Amino acid sequence: MNKRRFLRMPALAMTGALLAACGGDDAPSGGASGEGTEDGIVVQQDGESREDYLGRLYEAAKEEGAVAYYQSANDDELQAIIDAWNEAYPDVEFEPVSASSGTILERALLEAESGNVQGDVYGGSAADQDQLAGIDALADYQAVNEEDVLPEYQMDGPYVATGYLSYHPAFNVDQITEDELPTDWEGYCEPEWRGKFAIDQEGGEWATGILTALGDEEGTALLECLAANEPRLVRGSTNRTELLASGEFPVMLDGYGHRLWEFEQEGAPIKTQATSPEPLTVVLDMASVFQDAPHPNAARLLLEFFLTEEGQQVFLDQNKGGTLATTEAPYTEYLQNNETTVLGPEEADFEAGFQAFVDIFLGGQVPAP
Repeated sequence: MNKRRFLRMPALAMTGALLAACGGDDAPSGGASGEGTEDGIVVQQDGESREDYLGRLYEAAKEEGAVAYYQSANDDELQAIIDAWNEAYPDVEFEPVSASSGTILERALLEAESGNVQGDVYGGSAADQDQLAGIDALADYQAVNEEDVLPEYQMDGPYVATGYLSYHPAFNVDQITEDELPTDWEGYCEPEWRGKFAIDQEGGEWATGILTALGDEEGTALLECLAANEPRLVRGSTNRTELLASGEFPVMLDGYGHRLWEFEQEGAPIKTQATSPEPLTVVLDMASVFQDAPHPNAARLLLEFFLTEEGQQVFLDQNKGGTLATTEAPYTEYLQNNETTVLGPEEADFEAGFQAFVDIFLGGQVPAP
């Protein structure tokens, strides 16, 4: 694993305040002891069934009493996780710690670097996980339930893929027809599209997909020609989709598939381009256990929970794609005609992609949070 450091948003002041509020070294601790444990952490023994191992893990988690989950999920998704967890494991208190994606990552990085870890599990993007792994902030835990994950979503590193998001071009049906859309990304470099399409102001992941699929030289040339055509830079997938539906611009290049599907189902005047220009970027939602987590057994149990049918249903109910062989996104028609580029921590250089986006589209200036 390359020990890389990323562009870090200026959220350290807020992160420090959050960390101070946590209480320092007085975090609760607990754990298991005896046969089948290592340093108080339950481990699967040779020949032990998955069911028996997870049962012992739950017993140890009950001794610890709680699990702290760091994430930036929206309120509906977070509540769905809490409800499903409480039904499956009612004797382990679920303690969510919520902040914006940049702030929660800064908090996790600061805790790891200071040796004052307060969280148990981190839920975030592949780019976030790569940063945390790069400073040895994650425990090396291989989830036993990962056996049920589709091979393309199985990870080599200290994290699991819990779901995925895909980026798609979409258009306002009152302003343009699908036949008028370019069938390749280079088409948006033509003069007729100047100022007529939008891209996320924080589009580093999408840019990473372009660079990963096309290579540095061809990918950079494409990003530069798109930037030269003066795209609207609009932060946030939901915000961008709402503006597309209201007619602020006729096309956006990087809408989230699940969000577009929701808007279309609700009757918004937008449509997703069925056959996207390639590459079509897919990014992973992921979870990992913090090194030195205060509740290490509960942390591992939460990771396992995310890879069960019940845990996956939480993400499916948010119209996101699942990673088990028995799950799929509700918007499969957006994916079936396209070759996808799946961005996991091992496949993509997120640091280079984020830096390229900032340099090419933002003139080298990281936007304020």
